[in-house]
Amino acid sequence: MWLLPLLFTFVAGEIWVRSNKQPVDLLSINGTRPGRSPMASWAVVDAFSAYRGRPGFSMAAMGKSINSEGFISTPELSRAKPAGTLRVAFLGGSSVAGQGGDLADADTWPWKVAEALRAAHPDQPIEFINAALGGYSTFETMGRLWARVRFYEPDVLVLCHGWNELYYWKAEHMDDPTNWRRLEDGGWALDRWLPRDPMLSPWPIDGLIQWSQLLMRVRMKLSPSVTGEAGSAAGGEEDGGLADHYDPRGADVWRDHLTLIGATAELMGAELFVVKQATLIVPDLPTALRELCQYSHHGFDHDAHVAAFAHLYRVLDELFAPERVIDLTPLSGRGELFTDHVHPNPEGATAMAELVADALLRHSQVLSSN
Repeated sequence: MWLLPLLFTFVAGEIWVRSNKQPVDLLSINGTRPGRSPMASWAVVDAFSAYRGRPGFSMAAMGKSINSEGFISTPELSRAKPAGTLRVAFLGGSSVAGQGGDLADADTWPWKVAEALRAAHPDQPIEFINAALGGYSTFETMGRLWARVRFYEPDVLVLCHGWNELYYWKAEHMDDPTNWRRLEDGGWALDRWLPRDPMLSPWPIDGLIQWSQLLMRVRMKLSPSVTGEAGSAAGGEEDGGLADHYDPRGADVWRDHLTLIGATAELMGAELFVVKQATLIVPDLPTALRELCQYSHHGFDHDAHVAAFAHLYRVLDELFAPERVIDLTPLSGRGELFTDHVHPNPEGATAMAELVADALLRHSQVLSSN
């Protein structure tokens, strides 16, 4: 009698996962074989920024979409800017795109910032572009800004990077930066993807359950080295093997990219604001909250991450005038605002939007002159 209800529950769960979650390829995640990237459902290869949003992609059940121009959580807009319209472009990774915390379009903080600007300037037509995407660092942002975003004539740019920069703040990447995110043949693809560092260790049952998205996710949740979407490697201090330092050469790349983006904004005639990314990773973070943070992605421990974020912020202060730096760090370390190390929940996104909107309204010459 119990077999039929169990089968029904399993089928319902499988359908729900396939309808509401990004597909995962377990054998790729565990390093057994190349396969499709977890991003392949919502991303396409892009010549200038490695990948961009798949135009028209929608996850209606969670209110998440990519518009026909390939911009995530962005209303439809024309490439030509209507006369008298103010355009704001947001640049960054998943915390800006609202992907890591699975935020609906209207719950992302760029969407909320745009709403706040419209409320403050009801007679000013305001459009926005969310040009961020999960996984982007300033490598990808620079390419997308120059090759895509500038043709939409944004008046204001808001850049928020931090966590993803730290992927290359380790020696093996800094020893040969030309290897950054490329395949062995020097190319880039989403259909023959294999992580450089497997996100979890293979289990004997992996090959038997790879047909089921539900079973694969249950298996990933049971693995002590895996948490989060698509099996992202977790990394508490208990994992061991994490360095107590980062490679400081990474900060030089960060500085160079910011300088290039600043020069590009000036050439475009756009105002640039840079954000000090809020993070759950702060000194003396309680153990329960540290378990939400994914240190193993970067290969160095909690204290090294605290120091790395401080270094990121210091470079921003060195390069940009105070009125161009939007500081979200007063929100850092507040567990009620985050789903993990940097991704805000709806409450966190609202708090971030308030700080960003306030800074833009106070300091943007474009807004004050319209």
